[in-house]
Amino acid sequence: MQNIRLSYAISILFLLVIVLAHPANAIVGAVEEGLVAYWSFDKDTVQIAKQAEDIFSGLKAVVKGDPELAPAADCKVGECILFDGTDDNLLVEDSNPPKIDRDWDEITLECWVKINALDDSWNRIISLDDQPTNSKVITLYYDDDDNRHGFYVKANNKATQAAQHLIQEDIPLEEWLHIVGTYDGSNVNYYVNGELAIKHTVAGGKIPKGGLKLCIGDRTDGVNADAIQGYVDEFRIYDRALTAAEVQKNMKATGLDVSPTSKHLSVTWGQIKARRR
Repeated sequence: MQNIRLSYAISILFLLVIVLAHPANAIVGAVEEGLVAYWSFDKDTVQIAKQAEDIFSGLKAVVKGDPELAPAADCKVGECILFDGTDDNLLVEDSNPPKIDRDWDEITLECWVKINALDDSWNRIISLDDQPTNSKVITLYYDDDDNRHGFYVKANNKATQAAQHLIQEDIPLEEWLHIVGTYDGSNVNYYVNGELAIKHTVAGGKIPKGGLKLCIGDRTDGVNADAIQGYVDEFRIYDRALTAAEVQKNMKATGLDVSPTSKHLSVTWGQIKARRR
């Protein structure tokens, strides 16, 4: 009888563990293979007057200007950052060894964005570049002066031709868009809300290290020339080109997968807190 009771207790405990490990509002995990950095912009990762931390590898994005930490009700997943279009941006501090100023044989930039207003200029939502040299550029951007938006790539004197290779219309306003740009060394794909919107070829090869910086909300040289006016959420950067299926998976993601063997303890704790909301 005692053994039966013990067996029953173990069974109940096992079922309880399963339920707790898989709650109804469980995190939908983004792709982790090739992930370099991930800014969720949730409130526990942001000191709005100082920095926003990448929850995957610990990179810091230094706050420039006075962007706002927007409440979850205004954002896509948890909290997000609101930029004023004047001098707001987040400039990433690289690590040692560098994760940003490195050779990029392939790359993916991905985020949710909601643009509030246009201002007749280039506007860089996410930009990896070597400003002011401007010889290497990988950017998700819109150019409402010429009514177009997309994923711009410049490497080894080969570049996206804006009049041919970008969507020839203004980026939609006051609407959350999931945008992804992938580059595999020659093929450039731009996805909007999980669908391939436009593709082209830039046979520029790898983007070599040397002066590369990463900025969220503007280009990297701090002259406030390409600042956006609107919200950015869930920014991820990969060192490979995601597939169409992976782009669609990430569009549904609300965080990263968590397992007891995860090497990313900060991510694990972040996801535990997220589940408690």
